[in-house]
Amino acid sequence: MKNKKLLSMLAISITILTMTGCSNLYEKKDEKVVLTYDELAARENMMGTNWYQTSGEAKALYLQGYNVATQRLKEYLKVPHSKPYSIVLDLDETVVDNSPYQAENILRGRGYDTESWDEWVQMKKAKAVPGAKEFLQFADKNGVKIYYISDRAESQLEATIENLKAEGIPVQGEDSVLLKNKEDKSGKVNRREYVKKHTQLIMLFGDNLSDFDVFSSKSIDERDNKVEELAKEFGDRFIIFPNPMYGAFESAIYGGKFPQAKEKVEIRENTLKSYKSIN
Repeated sequence: MKNKKLLSMLAISITILTMTGCSNLYEKKDEKVVLTYDELAARENMMGTNWYQTSGEAKALYLQGYNVATQRLKEYLKVPHSKPYSIVLDLDETVVDNSPYQAENILRGRGYDTESWDEWVQMKKAKAVPGAKEFLQFADKNGVKIYYISDRAESQLEATIENLKAEGIPVQGEDSVLLKNKEDKSGKVNRREYVKKHTQLIMLFGDNLSDFDVFSSKSIDERDNKVEELAKEFGDRFIIFPNPMYGAFESAIYGGKFPQAKEKVEIRENTLKSYKSIN
């Protein structure tokens, strides 16, 4: 029964895609589009990417986050500390916008892969998100140590730094950009601990709850409960930004597994809460 329901939904979705226009990459038959599950899984990310790239709401949320961070930083700067103050920021969808990479994947009917991602990174074309440059320049001017902790590969360090500098984002030396080491299995924990050892870490910034170590590798319920438990930290110690395109929320939906495209589509559907399914 579930399979019939899924096939029915696929037929409707594919017809709608045809009516609204679609890529030449997809085969057209009798006013319908034949999609592979890989293509379908990729296209399901379209509205999230549309929202991220075009909505004033997305821009406003970034400005709101960095405005709040500026006010918090001003408060900290009034009280000197024995160690220099520091902030830690994720890079992607926190400092720079990689949505063109997501859009390319949608149009090509593919998911993330390291080769295409590296191609994008090496282009050094990611734009600064709203508010990031102004906030980071303010922090830099006031002597705050700025660390970027990202799961970009270490081989992408040079391109990453050049991209940041081109966008007017301050980089306080190569040792302030801490990218992922293949040998480090701790996620971002060890890199954050390195920062804490040398500075007084006051704020963490990210688009993903896993950018804050207390949320690493959690289920949907665990993530929700932790958010409620730490509610007062958001807008204070934690500054979080919007990203409907990808993240640990998706991994949580899949139960921490790495399903193939067909199973992804099915799990996404089964996770939805429709009004008729609410008790």
